[in-house]
Amino acid sequence: MKTVSLPRRFLATLCGGALAAVAFLAPAGGTPSRLDSEPAAAGTYTLTRVGANNSGLITDLEAAQVVKRVDYTAVLTERDGKPGLCHGHGLNGALKYDGFCWDDDDDLTKPSLPGGGWTPQGFAGAHAASPEGGYHGRQSLYAATWYYAKGYEEADKDLYARLSLVEATGSQVNYGHVALVEPVAGGFKELTHRTHADGVAWYGDWMLVANGTELQVYDLRHVWLMSSTDPKAGTGVVAGRSSAFGHKWALPLVARYSTTGATIGNPRACGMATPGRPLCLSTVSVDRTGSAPALISAENRASGDARVVRWPLTGLGENSLPSGIASDTDFLTSVWGVQGIARDGDNYFLSGTCPRTWPGWDTEKNGNTLYSCIHVQNAATGSTHVLSQAPYLTQGLSYDPHVRRLWGMNEAYNGLRVVFSIAPYAGRTDAQGWGWLSNHNRPGFICATPQGGATDNGTPITVWPCTGAESQRWALVDGLLVHKESGKCMTPQGNAASANGTLLTLWTCNANSDIQRFTFVNGGYVNTWGKAITPKGNSFESGVWLTLWTKEAPPNPDDPSTIGRGDVQEWVVKGFLD
Repeated sequence: MKTVSLPRRFLATLCGGALAAVAFLAPAGGTPSRLDSEPAAAGTYTLTRVGANNSGLITDLEAAQVVKRVDYTAVLTERDGKPGLCHGHGLNGALKYDGFCWDDDDDLTKPSLPGGGWTPQGFAGAHAASPEGGYHGRQSLYAATWYYAKGYEEADKDLYARLSLVEATGSQVNYGHVALVEPVAGGFKELTHRTHADGVAWYGDWMLVANGTELQVYDLRHVWLMSSTDPKAGTGVVAGRSSAFGHKWALPLVARYSTTGATIGNPRACGMATPGRPLCLSTVSVDRTGSAPALISAENRASGDARVVRWPLTGLGENSLPSGIASDTDFLTSVWGVQGIARDGDNYFLSGTCPRTWPGWDTEKNGNTLYSCIHVQNAATGSTHVLSQAPYLTQGLSYDPHVRRLWGMNEAYNGLRVVFSIAPYAGRTDAQGWGWLSNHNRPGFICATPQGGATDNGTPITVWPCTGAESQRWALVDGLLVHKESGKCMTPQGNAASANGTLLTLWTCNANSDIQRFTFVNGGYVNTWGKAITPKGNSFESGVWLTLWTKEAPPNPDDPSTIGRGDVQEWVVKGFLD
């Protein structure tokens, strides 16, 4: 029997046909995401400016020294965060994750504390503030929105809102909180509408804060220093002293827009289930990947078919706000529970609910209690798959086109909050065609990895968290599963290719043998004897050996009890973003 050593340039012959047929699990029981059957007409939705433009009033208050205007950089001196991801997160290691954490007070604050607490929601980066990226020469600035509540009932929520400004340079994290207030003659007050601060987008000097049907506009050129930081002093100006619910700084509302026309009413009453189906702005981000900048918004809808809308921002000038902004495109996504959205040009990234066969799914709660997931939706075809697990209750997303990193933040309670970034394109099949041999029902969870990093003949292949290491890259070439680092092929131990439980190992490739040959069948690779790649005991625990076992029948689409059947055997070579 002739043995051959396959050169690494052979990837030009990579079997793309089989890989293209890989089917990813639809988000949380939904159907595959779809674009509307026909393109939406421009102007399907409109953001209408409601009330006055407060720019003149804000300037007058500053000129009269009712309030003291300071540079936004003053806010960055208040608190110190923690570089790195200080809590568990579930992110795909192949995507080169990084990030930072808040200080202990902000990590632990929550509505159930005595007197109430804060919950983070929206997230934005200065990388989208300008075409060249950055804000006033600073490249590592970020913003987050929070709402304040004294409990978890609706009557106790959304009492105040704040914006955090952060500078995170990698080795150092500095930030501060700014209260969001509304200017009035002689001073300022609490915001007119209860604000959940669902999302935030950074565009030039403007901070665009989503709140249901309402889009609030703030100007970073007008940060105010408060006279008092006593929370009991309330919000406003009394006897010449300013205070904003205990905050050192405040940011006044310049204008507000509404998806419901010239009146807002209750901005929290929106969505597909509300009479009239008023459009909800549940999350927003700035997209600078097209010919013109745009605001992207998405609704949070538990069961999918949430509306995603694109709003051109060309009418927002340095000192001008249009009376209205008409949408230019919209579509539906089947991702369940969308909390964040961003776009890189080719793809939309959406944070939402994980598929229900994944770890952490709670049938009674109809959701995942361990992780969120970041879904990728192709902008041209609407096809959707999961890029990675993500920290529990991941909220706003923001894409940095200059370094091609996706940022996000979660709202989990009890000391589990992180601000993270990942590099989606680091998870692609590389230029030579090497991908990841992974169970893509658990993106970022597990990759086929030679035990101990060894490359010798006979080395067992194990389940291991994906790290992005070259030792986890494989290719399917003419039916052979070839390991990049060793140049060897996945081979049944002792050539026992027909026996259940046979250990899978590395061995010198033999292009003339069927023993090492696999084909794609029903979501995973199967050998000539109908045996599929299967972790021993159906376990995804680190270090578990990969074996051969008879391929299970695929799920019956008419029988919900079969959902997820055979998932443990769905091992394929592919890039996570492919």
